Amino acid sequence: MCAIILRRRRAWRGCHRLFWDTFAIGLGLWVIGHLGWTFEDLILGRQSWVRWHTVFSLCGGIGPLIALLARPHRGVRSEAVGSVGVVLASYGLLAVFIYSYFILVPALTPGRDEQINLLKLIQLNRALLFVAALSAMIVARRTAWLTTYRWLAIATGVGFFLRIVTSMAIVRGAYQSGTLYDLAWLVPFVCYGAAAIAAPDSPAESEIIEAPTAPLHVLVSAVPVFMIPFIGYGALYVQPVGAADDSFRALLTSVMTVAGLGLLTLRLAAQGGELERAGARMRLLAAATEQTGDLILITRADGTFEHANEAFVRALGYSREQLARLDYIHLLERGFDSIGAQIASAIRDRGIWRGSVVRKRRDGTTFPVSCTVVALRDPAGSITHYVDVERDTTDELKLRDQLVHSERLSAIGELVAGVAHEINNPLQTIVGSVELMMDERNSPSVQRDLEVVRREAARAGQIVRNLLSFVRRSTPDRRPIDLNDVVRAVVQLREFHLQQNNVALAVEVHQAPLPVLANREEIQQIVLNLVLNSEQAIEGSGRGTRISIRSYTEAGRHAIEVSDDGPGIGPEIRGRVFEPFFTTKDVGQGTGLGLSISHGIAAAHGGSLELCQTQERGACFRLTLPAHAEGLKSVRRPTAVA
Repeated sequence: MCAIILRRRRAWRGCHRLFWDTFAIGLGLWVIGHLGWTFEDLILGRQSWVRWHTVFSLCGGIGPLIALLARPHRGVRSEAVGSVGVVLASYGLLAVFIYSYFILVPALTPGRDEQINLLKLIQLNRALLFVAALSAMIVARRTAWLTTYRWLAIATGVGFFLRIVTSMAIVRGAYQSGTLYDLAWLVPFVCYGAAAIAAPDSPAESEIIEAPTAPLHVLVSAVPVFMIPFIGYGALYVQPVGAADDSFRALLTSVMTVAGLGLLTLRLAAQGGELERAGARMRLLAAATEQTGDLILITRADGTFEHANEAFVRALGYSREQLARLDYIHLLERGFDSIGAQIASAIRDRGIWRGSVVRKRRDGTTFPVSCTVVALRDPAGSITHYVDVERDTTDELKLRDQLVHSERLSAIGELVAGVAHEINNPLQTIVGSVELMMDERNSPSVQRDLEVVRREAARAGQIVRNLLSFVRRSTPDRRPIDLNDVVRAVVQLREFHLQQNNVALAVEVHQAPLPVLANREEIQQIVLNLVLNSEQAIEGSGRGTRISIRSYTEAGRHAIEVSDDGPGIGPEIRGRVFEPFFTTKDVGQGTGLGLSISHGIAAAHGGSLELCQTQERGACFRLTLPAHAEGLKSVRRPTAVA
């Protein structure tokens, strides 16, 4: 049995190892006691149970009962080994005192009664062992230690009943060593060995189980210490047996009491160390909780708030005092009223709940979070608190939308390229056929019709080229140009038309040239598209009378802003204005490609085209391009625009 424990000792840690070490110490004491009894019986030729070896045998026999106080089924509990070890030592000291007190003082068990009383004491030990092992098996029926406790219950149960038979043989004088009566000692050891083999290995991480409170721990350790003087001095007072024996009893009681007080002091010191370590761990966990960027909150079982870390307080905009007056549901967007029941149901079934909810800040705004909720339970298994760890997923959702948008643009680009090439071939045939027909002598009306066909075919060809430019996003013909010149060219194209429609055009160009490396026609197309969009917005809504164009430089980049005082762009469509084929115009009045093509041209030039935030009504677009310092000398200084 001891060999099995030694071989498997490395597989156990914490209270698991303490349990089997105590078991092995008890068995070792039992072996020493029986070796002493055998020596006196076979070598010295005398046989008496009331000797020193009996104390060893009895203490060894009660060893498994003391080992069960380690309760290994509750987990490794490495941090509690010291305090649990003191508890075991306290009860071991009590057992040594009781056996020494009543065994080594023969006057307390005079005559033949000493053997009868000793047999009763042994049988009582066996009964206590059996009851303790059976109780442990019932308590640990849902743990990995069930098989181990079952073997211990079998060992103590069989030993209890076999010991009754052996004790009766001893009383009758029929007992002899080496007979079947020795099964009372041998069978339990075989079952103990099976229990050690079946014992599970200690896991790498043990489950945290709530320990009893500190006062209860100290009381458990103090009980045997206070029982020593109570039993020793009480028996001395009730049954004095003579000066010599009474002096021995008083001395034994005093020594054991002092030893017990030493163990109790050691237990209090260990308890203080545990409290210090627990406090340090709590401070460490609190610091980690407060410093993390995740949102952590603890609620009671009814949903009211117990604690929230700084990140949660900052994200929601409430103080901790305000949160204490709220519950979990109050900080959720509408539509999540039933989430509490879903969380409770998931935790009952799976022990954890993961999902997403929408949090509501104090100012009424909302944001999405990803949640993980677990429960804290009391020793009875009832839920006392919920721990919720949340992460703001706003940026992740935006990134996901951008990825989806990018994939959509890529798919549309491939589609557009295929359609453009397919349309371009018949268009070339139509244009070529029309030009051949126009070379022939036809009536003026036919010539006019052919001219209309050629013009419309050319328009369709331009649409195809726009589609291809949307897909390709690049052009090799780039040279230094002045953005001020682009502004002036667009103004010359649209100024007269705007005056005819009573729309004022305000132009503000930078005093110095704004050189950029770009394709002039493409940049001019961007600015022209922006001006045309402003015109159509003003004319279509009947609101607004002014369009402004401004060029400027800022932080090494040159920019052109086109703004108007028209109806503006609503927040519900601001994120879609650059999508291909998205338009707010009526059917047949727009393709939805102008802004998307312009956005692609700006990106291909290393710049950007963005919709600006405006305090007043209307819309504002900003085209930004990187400055080209090497082109300053080659770009002429512009003349002022009235």
